Amino acid sequence: MRVFASLTNRIFLGSALLAVLAIAAAIYNVNRAVSRQAEQELLRGLEEAGTLIEENRRVQVDGFAREARLIADLPRFKSAVYERDSPTALGVAREYQQQIAADLFMVTDRQGKELARIVRPAAAHASYERLAGVREAQAGREASWFWPYPGGVLQVVTVPVWIGPDEPEILGTLSV
Repeated sequence: MRVFASLTNRIFLGSALLAVLAIAAAIYNVNRAVSRQAEQELLRGLEEAGTLIEENRRVQVDGFAREARLIADLPRFKSAVYERDSPTALGVAREYQQQIAADLFMVTDRQGKELARIVRPAAAHASYERLAGVREAQAGREASWFWPYPGGVLQVVTVPVWIGPDEPEILGTLSV
C-alpha cells in the first residue's frame, strides 16, 4: 500500500504539513519576540546595575574624601605631620587607617617626602612614589584619581594637611 495512493491520504498529509508549518512559524515568531524582549530587559538591568555601581563608588569615594579631610584636620594628626618624624607619623597613621579601613593610607611632608605608608596586602606591590594627587594637595587642592596596581585599581583621594584657613600653611598631604 502506497501512502500517496489515495486522495484522502494526500489531503491528510497536506493538512498535517500545513499545520506543522503554521505552528513552526508561530513558534519562531513568538521565540524571536520573547528573545528580543528578554534581551532588552537584560540590557536595562545591566544599565541599572552600572548606575548603582557608579553611585556606590561615588558614595564610597565621597566618604573617604570626607574622612580624609576630617583626619587631616585633627590636631594630633597635624602635629605628627608637622614633626616630620616617620615613626611618629606611622604610629598615628596606623591608628587612623584601621579606623577607616582604607587600602592605602599615605602621609607626606610639605616637600612630598613620604612619612608613613600603610597598604593592604592586595595592593602592596604597587609603586606609590610621585602620586599625582600629592602635587595637587601641596598646592592646597583636593585630588582624586585612579591608581593601577598589579591585581586591580585603587581610587585614591589626596587632601592637604594645613593650618590656618585664611592664609593656609601646608604641612603635608594625606592620601587615602
